[in-house]
Amino acid sequence: MKERQVEHQEGWASRIGLILAVASGAIGLGNFLRFPGQAAQNGGGAFMVPYIISFLILGIPVCLAEWTMGRMGGKHGHSTPFIFREYLKGFPLKLSGTIGVMIPVMIYVYYVFIESWCLAYAYYFLTGQMSLNGSTQSEMTKQASTFFLHLTGAEANGSSFQSPIIVFFLLCVLFNFLLVYRGLSKGLEAFAKIAMPLMGICATIILVRVLTIPGIESGLAVMWNPDWSKLTQPKVWISAAGQIFFSLSTGFGIALVFSSFLKKKDDVVLSSLSSASLNEFAEVVFGGMITIPVAFLFLGMQATSFGTFGMGFIALPSVFGMMPGGDFFGGLWFLVLFLAAITSSVTMLQPGILFLEEGFHVGRRKSSLLLFLFTFCLCLPIIYFNKDFAALDIADFYIGTIMIYILASIQIFIFVFKIGVDRGVRDANEGSLIPFPRSIRFVLKYITPWFLLFIFVSFCYMNLPEYLDKMNPEVMGLLAENKGENVEDAKTKATVARSVVIGLFLIYGFIYILVSKALDPKKEKVVV
Repeated sequence: MKERQVEHQEGWASRIGLILAVASGAIGLGNFLRFPGQAAQNGGGAFMVPYIISFLILGIPVCLAEWTMGRMGGKHGHSTPFIFREYLKGFPLKLSGTIGVMIPVMIYVYYVFIESWCLAYAYYFLTGQMSLNGSTQSEMTKQASTFFLHLTGAEANGSSFQSPIIVFFLLCVLFNFLLVYRGLSKGLEAFAKIAMPLMGICATIILVRVLTIPGIESGLAVMWNPDWSKLTQPKVWISAAGQIFFSLSTGFGIALVFSSFLKKKDDVVLSSLSSASLNEFAEVVFGGMITIPVAFLFLGMQATSFGTFGMGFIALPSVFGMMPGGDFFGGLWFLVLFLAAITSSVTMLQPGILFLEEGFHVGRRKSSLLLFLFTFCLCLPIIYFNKDFAALDIADFYIGTIMIYILASIQIFIFVFKIGVDRGVRDANEGSLIPFPRSIRFVLKYITPWFLLFIFVSFCYMNLPEYLDKMNPEVMGLLAENKGENVEDAKTKATVARSVVIGLFLIYGFIYILVSKALDPKKEKVVV
């Protein structure tokens, strides 16, 4: 039967709303937690060199390509499989479309759990219930660590359901549902217009407080007196490229979906550059200038020993506990993290809902309910098997790193070799307030695809063997025995990791079937 196209009823109320919505999706915990942790462990200010280079070679080109491809493919629909139908067909279309639907939905599954930690910390700080009263720095850090592990249920599998975190998790799920239920303009866009300025105001207040702490210049020195020797280490460059992907939400497919609502007369060049710039400002100014200096001021070089979660939920609470007015500023800081997290998680749900609407003619209310039931069920194993964050760590590696790289690569190779950079640039310039930068056109043609491929292969070479070992109970048991750790615990974590990966394959297969049915040419499609 001939395919029939019907004008989609949703859209953006304003260009600034679109920019804020896309930026709010990108500005998340990666800016305020992951970036400071990466910078602290990779030479401080020296990390900014590969970071900026990666932003210019990967970040901006991929953002521009995503926005352009989204607007070009929007005539077919507003979810990834239908947008990609402009460029692909057959098995490649189904394969890529499935990845585009799966990534944001599955990242939401574990991201909303971390989001609940931020809400819980904001509540406990603002109500004065953190109770970090150690007389020494080490005692304070130990108390903060105990509080974090107990709250998140990381001490033993199943303990999350006996912790207050489950209440905060349910609140976050409900809040996300209500925002998505209201649609793009009345839900996400309206909330982004409030949350983004509020986030900026709160972060500015904290930044001013941090910069007025006596002796803060010693903490700032970590950022402005870089360890240049770190630049000789390949790991630093790979970490910088990975951070750009994570912080810009490049490869999530979210900007691709949101820009598909734009018409030819609507700008894509300035809009994409504006959203990317807002994200980088938040990351470098607020994430880098607050977290790193204050952590090094109070904790010294010990701050580099904390990972992403440790820096955000152990080191910083210890710092706020030692700081005058720490309860207020700690509560304000975790409110910023919560706002950053929820604006991101809401955007992650939109591609899945749009797919259900377009592919199966399901209305907004029903598609929202179906997706929330689906994601809620998938959240429960992540929350239950949370000892040492085993399930969360594996899910984040394969979905939040590997699959994101794959989708970003697919998009860039389509733009460069299928559409053609020159044609893509001509399309991008239609309706744009500024021309497509000539330098980015050159970078897209000759540098970005191969740099992207090199970084991906290097990253997998350096990290994939470790994560494959994490799924092998015998290997992990032997490693634990050599370290004098609990062998059974290590084997259990490996079994959990293996189960998560098997589960991800099954979920991919399920979504692939849905995508195949939605794209069936014999079935009449109505985009509603």
